[in-house]
Formats: sequence, C-alpha cells, structure tokens
Amino acid sequence: MSRISLILLLGAIQVFLFAGLAKAEGTSFLDDFTYLDTNLWSVQDHTLGRGYLDPNNVSVDGNNLTVKMPARTLNGGEISTNDLYGYGSYAARMKLPYAPTSITGFFLYKSPDYQSEIDVEIYNDSSRQITFTTYANGSRTHTQTMQLPFDPTQGFHEYRFDYAPDSINFYVDGQLMKTWNDGLPQTSMHLMVNSWYPTWLGGKKPRRDTNLYVDSISYAQ
Repeated sequence: MSRISLILLLGAIQVFLFAGLAKAEGTSFLDDFTYLDTNLWSVQDHTLGRGYLDPNNVSVDGNNLTVKMPARTLNGGEISTNDLYGYGSYAARMKLPYAPTSITGFFLYKSPDYQSEIDVEIYNDSSRQITFTTYANGSRTHTQTMQLPFDPTQGFHEYRFDYAPDSINFYVDGQLMKTWNDGLPQTSMHLMVNSWYPTWLGGKKPRRDTNLYVDSISYAQ
C-alpha cells in the first residue's frame, strides 16, 4: 500500500471513529411521556437490592411514566437511556410513591459500580430525606443527606442537577441544595430513573400498590 493510500485510509478510520463517538453521546431532549420512546429509553430487567426491577411494573399512560411498587413484594422498576450523556443540565418532575424503606433514584451511571455515578436519591416516605452522591475512579467521593421542604409523596416537584467538568450543582424546585467542585466522574453516562428497595433499609413490603409518577425528564447541553 502506498503512503498516500495509507494516509487516506487512516483519515477515513478517524472520521468513522469520531462519527461513532458523536452518535454514542445523546443530544438534548424533553420527554413528557405521551408514549414510551424506545429510541430514547430501555426498560431494565434485573435484580437490585432486596428485589427485582420488573419491566411489567413500568408503563406510560399518555401523561406520565409510571413505575409500580406492587403490594406484598419488594419489587420495583427502572428505565435507562440507550445513549450515554455528558455535561449538561438534567431535570425530572416526579411524584414519589409511598413505600417506606424504598427510594427513588434519578441519576447518571456507567458500569462498573462505583466508577462513574451522580445520584439523586429520595426516600419514598414522608421523612423528606434526599441524598446527593457522587462516585469517581472506583470510590464514593461525596455524599450528603438533606431535608426537603415538602413531602415528596404528596405532589409533583422538579429535581435537577447541573453537571460540568469542575462542578455539580443539585436543585429542588429551582432552589440550590448542594454544590461540589471536585471528585466528579469525567465520562459520559446513562441517565436512569428507578424505584427500588436497597439492602441498607428495612425491606418493608407495602400493603397496597403504589406508584412513582414521572411527568417529564429533560436534558439540556
């Protein structure tokens, strides 16, 4: 192969690789869940914590994404973006289920565990507890539990985080709750929402079905 042909081939390979990377990272969106957009989301199917994230517990009714926490079980549900997402602003408008000893997560994640993650975790009860956490390079770098000024099971509220190379800012209904400027993951991740029963809580089965309702999720670069 001539030198000129080799240079042209290498250039074509670089263009292909860059195009693949651009395609792999998702662009801005606003999903109001009039239907389940399978180009954007995948419904997950695996065990987590004390229970099973069952695809049958995830549905869309034309107004909300619904994640059911079925009575007399410790099961829940989860969705994940198909693409990876990087720096930008992430927001979800949600009403939480009343299912004590479970939590709702709105977060960025990329395997393996503890390598790259930014978490908003809200307790599915009336304790008003919310936890913000970051993981990078295989370890937890920050975590703090705070109090919400409302009961998250009683109405819709917006949970948001703004992710930049040198900062993460967490907001609730537009009010800044927490900022960190170091210990942040430096990679694109999947955006996920789930309701589930972690092993570090008691595992109390609800007496009746209860639901997480997600009115909208957005990402802005």
